[in-house]
Amino acid sequence: MNRDRRTSLAVGVVTLLALVVRLVELGARVAHQDEARVAYWAYRYMENGVYWYRPVVHGPFITIVDSWVFSLIGASDFSMRLVVALVGGLLPLTALLFRRRLRDSETLALSVVLAAAPLFVYYSRFYRNDLLLAGFMLVAFGCFVRAIDDRRPALVYLGVAFFALAFTTKENAVIYAVTWVGATALLVDRRLLIRRVREADVRPAVADLGRRVRHGVREWWPHAVFLFVEFLAIIVFFYAPRGEAARAQPTVGDTLADPTLLADLVREATLGSWIAFVGHWGAGNSGSYLSAAGALWPALRTGALFVLVFAVVGFLLDRYTGDRPRDVVAFTFYWGFASALGYPIAVANPFPWEVIHVAVPLVVPAAVGVAAVGRAALQGLRDAGGLDALREGSPTLDRNALAGLLAGLVLVMVAAHTGLAVYDTSFENDQDPDNALVQYAQSSSEMKPLLGELQTVIRTNDGTDVLYYGDDPEFDGDELAGNESADDSPPADLNWFRRLPLSWYFEADGAVSNSTDDAATLDRLVRGEDRPPIVVAFGETDSCRESYASVADIEGSLSGYERHEIQRFSYDSGCTISTMEVYVDENAAN
Repeated sequence: MNRDRRTSLAVGVVTLLALVVRLVELGARVAHQDEARVAYWAYRYMENGVYWYRPVVHGPFITIVDSWVFSLIGASDFSMRLVVALVGGLLPLTALLFRRRLRDSETLALSVVLAAAPLFVYYSRFYRNDLLLAGFMLVAFGCFVRAIDDRRPALVYLGVAFFALAFTTKENAVIYAVTWVGATALLVDRRLLIRRVREADVRPAVADLGRRVRHGVREWWPHAVFLFVEFLAIIVFFYAPRGEAARAQPTVGDTLADPTLLADLVREATLGSWIAFVGHWGAGNSGSYLSAAGALWPALRTGALFVLVFAVVGFLLDRYTGDRPRDVVAFTFYWGFASALGYPIAVANPFPWEVIHVAVPLVVPAAVGVAAVGRAALQGLRDAGGLDALREGSPTLDRNALAGLLAGLVLVMVAAHTGLAVYDTSFENDQDPDNALVQYAQSSSEMKPLLGELQTVIRTNDGTDVLYYGDDPEFDGDELAGNESADDSPPADLNWFRRLPLSWYFEADGAVSNSTDDAATLDRLVRGEDRPPIVVAFGETDSCRESYASVADIEGSLSGYERHEIQRFSYDSGCTISTMEVYVDENAAN
């Protein structure tokens, strides 16, 4: 077997292991509120076909694709996260796109870094757009690099497809385009500087660069129109409004009935979406740069510290050793470094998943660093006489051999720490508030067994299944009670958000919901013929000094109900009430 096949096989094995790690117990964690609200709308879109771009939910890709998944295999926490898990698990294959620019050991190391970094594992098991955006952009960049190496236009078309898909996931895609332009400028400047040092005259280098650009334009311009159409078609397909109840017009249905509306549909899907995006997210971070950077750092440290360290090592080794620095290593380092500096400015909310966009571009220089340490370790082992000599306690270690053995020890320690971190952050403590990758709106793990019981109750009950009661003291008029029919299509009223993540589970189970903010009305309903088997109310907490409608108002009416306490957030915070009480009719539960 030749070296290329061995490398491809090794990357394939790493990818298979990455998929296993991401798929095992994928549905075990209770839905984060962010997961629950987007999954709810994906399910509703599957049922009613209503969609238009709303920046608060980010790009349409995950909503539309998950609606297809739900229609095929049903709605659950597993199916909700399946697409993200598959993309994250297959991401190590991206390493093969860079094999013309990297050594075999670096290509394999790149696949391992993408497979094993705790940050990537955790958010590959999380229903959000960020891993999709970063992954699609890395694949697009890899396709463009490989297209240059192999001179194959098909790879450019594939790269543009992934680049366009990235823009359908989340608005941060604009930042990627900006950092790519900046990284390209730095590469050009570096080449001109090297030519200036070597030849004392930069003008021939500038002329040579101009000739190359003109040659590239002549060679590739015939594809430009088709590439633009490809990009536009993907954007319009996902961003186009759908369904009669959509608040953006015209819809896909309108355009199919009247093709003269096509230009308006394209305008709404592109310019209309851009205006909506800028209006909602355009301001970026309105707070302190240092506070945002400080909020992002714990997740980066917990989930990708070894990526950062090895990225610096790999960049410096590639820059100052060997024949010449490699463009792909420098480009990705510039890309990641610019993201690290820029994200505290760009993000409105410095939540832990944002650091994915810092870590993903740094995987290439990190792989160079990991491979260099690995080669030093292997060379040290050879210099030491192999494993047999080590077992025999050979005293012939020279300085190089000792350095190699220390490099091997470093790799073993990093691998052990990474494995433990993956287990801790993604499995053992994947809902723990002390886990730096867990964002505050992660609901409690104790909810899972109860949700199974509630599902059984809902599926065996006729009539109203769930009755909500209560209000949130933090927000005027923001109660659990509300008009259930108003939540059939977006946007939902505020009371709906206070029900998360239960509204996702009840919707997936087909529950019929009702609500009231009056204790006397609740008393009458739970004593009536259509007695709801499930009652949900805000719990009582010492963290809030304001009065609010809670379980204390209705507890006397709930005789015959079994009480369960759950947390919709990680914990109560002031008058943001996390504690909720779920009452289940004992007869229905049995």
